[in-house]
Amino acid sequence: MSNLNDKCSNSKNEISKTKIIKNGTKFQAFKETLIEYFQESTINGLKYIGKQNQPALDRIIWLLAVIISISMCLFLIGNLMDERTNNPIIVAFNEKVTSVSEIPFPSVTICPETKTSTDIFNYTKAYKKISNFEKLTENEEYFWNAVSQICEPSFFNLNGQSYLANASDLIKAMSKVAPSILYNLEDCHWRSKFEYCNILWNNVVTDEGICFSFNSLKSEYYRTELYNARKKDFIGSGFDNVDDFDWNLENGYKKNSKSWVFPNRVLGAGDRESLVVSFMDKKIDQQPLCRNSVGGFKVILHTPGEDPQVSKNFIQLPLDQSVTLTIRPNIMTSGDLRHYSPERRQCYYQNERYLRYFKVYTQANCESEWLANKTLSECGCVKFSMPRNLSHPVCGYESLKCLESVINESRKLKFKHGKEPKNYCLPTCISVEYKTELEHQVPITYAQMMESFSEVGYLNKVNFVSSYRITKLKLKFQDDTFNGLKRTELYSLSDFISNCGGLLGLFMGVSILSLVELVYFFTLRLWTNLKNRRKIQQNLEENATKY
Repeated sequence: MSNLNDKCSNSKNEISKTKIIKNGTKFQAFKETLIEYFQESTINGLKYIGKQNQPALDRIIWLLAVIISISMCLFLIGNLMDERTNNPIIVAFNEKVTSVSEIPFPSVTICPETKTSTDIFNYTKAYKKISNFEKLTENEEYFWNAVSQICEPSFFNLNGQSYLANASDLIKAMSKVAPSILYNLEDCHWRSKFEYCNILWNNVVTDEGICFSFNSLKSEYYRTELYNARKKDFIGSGFDNVDDFDWNLENGYKKNSKSWVFPNRVLGAGDRESLVVSFMDKKIDQQPLCRNSVGGFKVILHTPGEDPQVSKNFIQLPLDQSVTLTIRPNIMTSGDLRHYSPERRQCYYQNERYLRYFKVYTQANCESEWLANKTLSECGCVKFSMPRNLSHPVCGYESLKCLESVINESRKLKFKHGKEPKNYCLPTCISVEYKTELEHQVPITYAQMMESFSEVGYLNKVNFVSSYRITKLKLKFQDDTFNGLKRTELYSLSDFISNCGGLLGLFMGVSILSLVELVYFFTLRLWTNLKNRRKIQQNLEENATKY
């Protein structure tokens, strides 16, 4: 019995020794591989750590140096990754020079500060009657509800008499009482050629009321809902585009397109390729209570296909002045950035952001649609100039307080990003903007202009000199060519790899082969050493059992 117990005890001891031997074999193989890697590695500093006869202090110093180098390298690579992740796009000057003939001449929208003809409706008289609690006539009520939408807000001083009207009524009333193109526009030239103003310019409905627009895409950039609403409400000529247009925002003009295609463009800078227009303003029609004694005209330059928001960004042209403005275009292009999300690249391509009312996506169109939706939800109606469909009610005089409150709130928000993508109004990835500079401004009178007319037979107009004031505007490009801007990747994949490789080489002397070397030693080399160790151990065990 005791012999049997001794045999069992010896068997257990042999199994335990076998486990220790096997575990020791794995550890020894890993240790041998690690030392061999340190001695043979091309990474700077590791060979001093792996030397067998190296003093301990030297090894510690070199170990600290390697750790610091690796830490610095990883920190800087982390910064590169953070920049590439959070700020992947930069804007730089385009290396290609662009000719002004490759972009449209800007759409020009002009709004007179004089909103009514006193022969039809006297806003000052109606205002005083309401202030004194007097009843307006039926005709005055009709025009008051319309004109009060475009005059400076005066409802805080009144006691809220309410006159309802639909969009068609409002716009018809504005059109009837507003000065016409033939009344306001006197002398028009395009590219050094005389043009009839009512052919060159068209009526357009804006937040400033009835205005005049040149070189604008109208019906072609509306979707069906807005087109039907504007078609019903619109008063005047030129709503539908009759010219074939050969341009879009992303691709520009088609190749081999003619110089006279729509939208209009010029072949260069200078007076011969300019737009010239003179505006008249009848002195008796100025209404200080409506526009706070501000006379003249508001001008906005915008991209064809963009709904003009005149009150947001305009140039004020004073009366009795001849003003020459030079245009400095700025075109923004983008490389192939579609693999980034719009939020990361901070812009939209045309096919990425659908607008309900507009076929052309621009930031202004998006903001206009956003404001219309906000106004509809807050006030239950929209302003007459906002995008809408035929079923949306239009705000009358009784809703002006709510309307003004929503507009003021939107200015504070500045259209910041909301939680949902539908609230984003990012710029377009490819855009054209037009900035202006004042070249010169000189006084001019209506009498001076009439003298030039008298030389060509317009003597009958001299009798009206004392009744009118004049403003003359000339628009032209500053230079024949310009440098645009371009959105590009801050670090492309090849740039990122190159920068990481440079940091690894600087701090550690690492190359691609060094990484291959690391993988080799701790995979194939480790497996070979472990296999050899096990063979040696098996041979030792077999020899031990023989003896």
